[in-house]
Amino acid sequence: MNFSVEMLDLDYLVFSSHKTATQTLTHTLRKNGYNCTHCHTLDNVGLKKGSFAPFLDDYFDKNNRKLVVITTFRDPLERHISSFFQWHGSKPVRDKDVENERETIIYKKPIKALQEQLIDEVNNSNLVGQKESISEICEELQISIRDLNFDYDQQFGLYESERIKLYIFRFDTLVENIADSLSLITSSDIVVHSTNQSTDKWYHEIYSEFKNSIKFPGHTIDRVYSSRRDLIELVYQDDYERIVRMAKDKYEDTG
Repeated sequence: MNFSVEMLDLDYLVFSSHKTATQTLTHTLRKNGYNCTHCHTLDNVGLKKGSFAPFLDDYFDKNNRKLVVITTFRDPLERHISSFFQWHGSKPVRDKDVENERETIIYKKPIKALQEQLIDEVNNSNLVGQKESISEICEELQISIRDLNFDYDQQFGLYESERIKLYIFRFDTLVENIADSLSLITSSDIVVHSTNQSTDKWYHEIYSEFKNSIKFPGHTIDRVYSSRRDLIELVYQDDYERIVRMAKDKYEDTG
């Protein structure tokens, strides 16, 4: 297989799910002098299914070092809400699919209708970015989520093989300590450069009202979390039942 010079010259690859601080991590590493790119799926960086392991081999052969990959797991319902607004609010404007923000469904639809659409997209697996990047990484490396580890004192995991160093973070603790986390990885002082924050978006008031009032059916919550049980138990210290209970306390429709 032939891989691009840009990919083979990377210092770091942020391979992480939609809305898990990927752009802030990437932007920060670049601003601090490192060659870095990010992806949510292999397609984003021009790699095909089954090509990640061969790419890691070529990367090692060229650079005589393992590729350092950074990935993050975020509470799934929180992530889905953020992804929904990114996809229907920011992307159409950025890609010029609409003339301005007033033409997006985020602006035009009532909040209740938007909430119903999100629930429908989640239930029918139509939500963009719904898949977990860590799962794709494991599939490509032919390992299980259970082969990974997580240090609850330091709040990160490190999986290492002959060709890769994979750092695993939990979103809520990562965003509070991005500088320290990246300093640990790079062995240098890091200055954070945040980008793509929900609070900076034109729809942040709609987003806040949407998030504070949405309620999901109990069966939807059960399915969303059960499909990620191994990941939740990995980064939350086997505390799956508590995490589901907290999600239901916050988001379950009991009416």
